[in-house]
Amino acid sequence: MSALDRFINDAAARLELGYRARSVVNVLAGWIASHPLGLDGLAQQFEQAGLGAQFRSWQRPTEPSRPVLASELEHAVRTHALVTMARRAGFPPGTFRVIACELLPGLVALASASGPVRAAALGPAGLHRPRGLTPAPARTVQGLALRGMLWMLAGVVLIGFTTWLHLKIRAPHWVAPVITEQRDARLSMHQYGDRLLVQGRLPSEAARRQVWNALTALYGRDNVRGGIELDPATRPPRWLDRLSARIAQLEGDGLLLDFNGDALRVDTSAMVAEQRLEVSRLLRHHFADLQTTGLWGPGLAALATLPAHAEATTVVEALNRTTLKFRAGSAALTGDSADTVDAVAAALTLLPASTRIEVAAHTDSTGHADASLLLSQQRAAAVVQALQERGVPASMLVATGLGQQYPVADNRDDAGRARNRRITYTVRAPERDAGTAVAVAWQDR
Repeated sequence: MSALDRFINDAAARLELGYRARSVVNVLAGWIASHPLGLDGLAQQFEQAGLGAQFRSWQRPTEPSRPVLASELEHAVRTHALVTMARRAGFPPGTFRVIACELLPGLVALASASGPVRAAALGPAGLHRPRGLTPAPARTVQGLALRGMLWMLAGVVLIGFTTWLHLKIRAPHWVAPVITEQRDARLSMHQYGDRLLVQGRLPSEAARRQVWNALTALYGRDNVRGGIELDPATRPPRWLDRLSARIAQLEGDGLLLDFNGDALRVDTSAMVAEQRLEVSRLLRHHFADLQTTGLWGPGLAALATLPAHAEATTVVEALNRTTLKFRAGSAALTGDSADTVDAVAAALTLLPASTRIEVAAHTDSTGHADASLLLSQQRAAAVVQALQERGVPASMLVATGLGQQYPVADNRDDAGRARNRRITYTVRAPERDAGTAVAVAWQDR
């Protein structure tokens, strides 16, 4: 018994396919063998669909075979090819997808070990040569000639139909899927007075109308210029609903908002100070999951106005007006903190290398005190690491976790707890870490 026959018998017993197991295996084997580039081309196609690791595991008998989901297989093979194979095997498409996920790894292994596996070909039936004919009488010659022409015409039709059927049966099942590279959604909005320039790329007409209707309702149809390109290959933006709901709050002469995938670029430099702070506050609150650059705040304003040779205490006073945020319950900085960390690092690198700065993390009173102390230490260490990555000497920084010991606001409401979750900076005496510190009051914005 051949390896393929043993495989068919195993499939019939394991999947309870009975006599239909051979039909299914033959269809799948024919599909594998029909790829114009062989197994290498098939491997490349699965690689493009993100299933390269699974396919390679099927080719290596020493490794455990990695399973594939029906939805993943349909992405690699394409729906048309799966439906065609299901019809030839005599199964509903949904059932065939599940069976194919079970049988395809084994068939690829067989093909890799012993060369291409090919479905059983149907040989054409033999044609019987007609017996010799006796000479016809002269009066019947014309009739015989007419019947001969009719038989010849029928033969041509039969040969044509047989050839078409043979080609149809042996035609490759392979339909090379077109893997379209997905792009990030983008939306840029730049306000000039009471006019707005909009440009971008969104995945659907519904998404485009959602944004366009919100903007025209706010600015007026005649004051909105530009256009939004429709691209079905664009990933759905995670920020679209939030933006549409708050677009009336995010306005101001000179404001630029540029959403690009999971990144947000903000430019408020042309706006008045009060508007800059309010827009930045709203963006920090509602889009903290995006990698945001260009936000403004009291701390960044204070750092921007520091003199060239400021004393360490003056620098620390400005640092303590900055705000850093972390993901809930973790030591991971939110995306809108990147600009602040950059500005803090730039200020610290201007100080003498002998300066010692304590970076202390505080939490609110939520949770157990010991857990809060551990989390605060992890957060302080995360800030120190981020500053070191931006060029601040490690010898200048000391990470300290203070947990919930030193609240600056009431922990009974959300606003108070938000103020208590903070990072503070203190100048340490150079001679000893535990020496008298010059503490500067921290203000949260």
